[in-house]
Amino acid sequence: MPRAAARFVGPAVAFGSTHALAILVGRATRVDGTEVSLVWPAAAVAVLWGIHARTLPRPAAAAHWILLTGLTFGVNLATGAAVDVSVYFAVVNLTLAAVTSALLAYGGRPVQLRDPLDLGRLAMAILAGTLVAATAAVVFFAARGHPDLPQTFALFAVRNGTTALVGTTVVLRMRHAQWRVPEVTPARVVEAVCCAAFAVAVFGRVFWFNPGMPTAFVIMVPAMWVSLRFSTTTSTLFASAAGTSIIWATLLDRGVLRGVPPDDRALLAQGMVGCLTGVVLALALFRDSRNELIEQLRHLAHHDPLTGLANRTLLVQRLESALERPRPAAATVGVVYIDLDGFKLVNDAWGHREGDLLLQEVARRVRASVRPVDVVARMGGDEFVVACLGLSGEDELREIAERIRVAVSAPYGAASDAPFDRISASVGVALSGRNSTTRSLLAAADRAMYDAKRAGRAATAPLTAPGAPSAR
Repeated sequence: MPRAAARFVGPAVAFGSTHALAILVGRATRVDGTEVSLVWPAAAVAVLWGIHARTLPRPAAAAHWILLTGLTFGVNLATGAAVDVSVYFAVVNLTLAAVTSALLAYGGRPVQLRDPLDLGRLAMAILAGTLVAATAAVVFFAARGHPDLPQTFALFAVRNGTTALVGTTVVLRMRHAQWRVPEVTPARVVEAVCCAAFAVAVFGRVFWFNPGMPTAFVIMVPAMWVSLRFSTTTSTLFASAAGTSIIWATLLDRGVLRGVPPDDRALLAQGMVGCLTGVVLALALFRDSRNELIEQLRHLAHHDPLTGLANRTLLVQRLESALERPRPAAATVGVVYIDLDGFKLVNDAWGHREGDLLLQEVARRVRASVRPVDVVARMGGDEFVVACLGLSGEDELREIAERIRVAVSAPYGAASDAPFDRISASVGVALSGRNSTTRSLLAAADRAMYDAKRAGRAATAPLTAPGAPSAR
C-alpha cells in the first residue's frame, strides 16, 4: 500500500470505528426512552478527528470530513433514530468538530495539554463549537415545534461541550503522559490509600447511597486533594473515573439526582462532570506550571546562561559539601583553574559573537575531558574551574588538568567554524589538605594558574590566525 494511502486509511479506520462505537455508547445512555442522552462521547471523537483532519492535505481532509458525517448519520439511523433526527445529529457533530478544530488550528500552535493556557484555549474552542452546534439544534427543534427551546439549547450545549472537553483533555493528556515510577515512601503510600478511600466514600455517599440530599458540593474536596498532591496524569484519570461514576449513578436514578426530571437530571449530571473536570485539570496544570517555573529559576540561579555550566554559587556549594563530607583516607578533592590566553583579542578582532561561540566550545571540550563526577563551572569572563571529587592523589589531578589543556589548545577551525586557528590556556591545580576550605582551595589553584600564565607568556603566542594581531 502506498505511503499516502496508508496515511489516510489507517487513521480513517481507527477514527471511524471509534466514532461508531462512541455513537452507540451515547445512544445507550438515553434517559427514560427519550432522544436525550446523558453523554455523547462521539462529540469528543469528532473533535479529535477534526484536529487530525486539519493536518492532512485538502483531498484527504475532505474525505475524512465526509466519512465523519456519513458515519454519524448511518449509525444513528441504524440504532432507531428517524431520518431527520439522524441528519440533525450529523450536522451537529460536524459543526462542533469543524468550528472547534478551526479555532484550535488558528495561530499554528500545536494542540496539546501541558499548561493552564492550553486548557483555556481548548475550553474556549470547544465552547464556541458547542454554542454553534447547540444553535443548530435549536433551529432543528424549533422547526419541529418543540415547546422548550431554551432548555433544549442548554441541554445540548452542556452535554456536548462537557463530553467533548472531558474526552479531548483525557486523550491529549495521555498522549503526552510521562509514565515513570514515582518515589515510594511510607508517607506517600499512606496518603494515596487515604485519598482513594476518602474519594470512594464521598462519591459513594453523594451518588450511590444518597436519598436525594443536596450534598454534591462535597465531591470537590477529594478532587482538590488529588489535583494538588498527585500528578496531572493521575488527576486526569481521577476526573475520568469520577465522571463515569456520576453518569452511571444518574442513569440508574441513584444518589443526589434521584427523582429529578430526565432533562434536568441530564443537565445537572453533565454540569457536575464539567465543573469537576475543569477544577481538577486547572489546579493540576497550575501546579505543574508553578513547579516548572521554580525548577527553571533554580537552574538559572546555579548555572551560567551562556555555556550551561555550573556558576560560582553551585561550584562553591559542591566544594563545601565535598570538603565537609567524611572521606576515605585515599580520597581527596582537587581544583583545576583554567584561564584562556589572549581571549580579549578574539573579542577585539572578531567581535563578541565569535567570543561567545569560543566560550561555548571551550565549555564543551572541558566537560568532555573530565570525569562524570567532576563539576565544571564558569567563573565569569574566560575563567573556568573544575572541582575534581574523590581523587586518588595529585597524579590523577594533573592527568585531568593535562587533558583539559590539550583539549582547549586543539585547533578550532573544524570544530566550531571559527575564524581563528587555536587558543591556549593557562592551567593551575590545587589539592585539598587536612585543613583546606573552599576559599583556600580556589585561591591556591588561582595562584598556580597565574604562575603558569606568567611562565608561558614570554615563550608562546596563544592566538594564531592569518592576519590576526599577535597575543604577545
